[in-house]
Amino acid sequence: METKRCPMCGGTMVKGKNYQAGYARYFWEAPWKHGLRDAIKGPTHAYPWLCLDCGAVIPYVDEKELQKIREEYERVKLEGRL
Repeated sequence: METKRCPMCGGTMVKGKNYQAGYARYFWEAPWKHGLRDAIKGPTHAYPWLCLDCGAVIPYVDEKELQKIREEYERVKLEGRL
């Protein structure tokens, strides 16, 4: 089971089963994306993590997906589209 340290209280956080279980569906959409092609790709999904100490539920994007977003952001920034 994956765990993280809670940024709010320093407690232990555990990752949810998946990003769309029940009502815990979190996503993020890049502000630089426009048009039909980007709409078809859809948003980036984030997994909910629950802190066992303070009860906070915080969505996190997987590292692999986060790296793609970083690279895309840098490319868009260099192109001057921000």
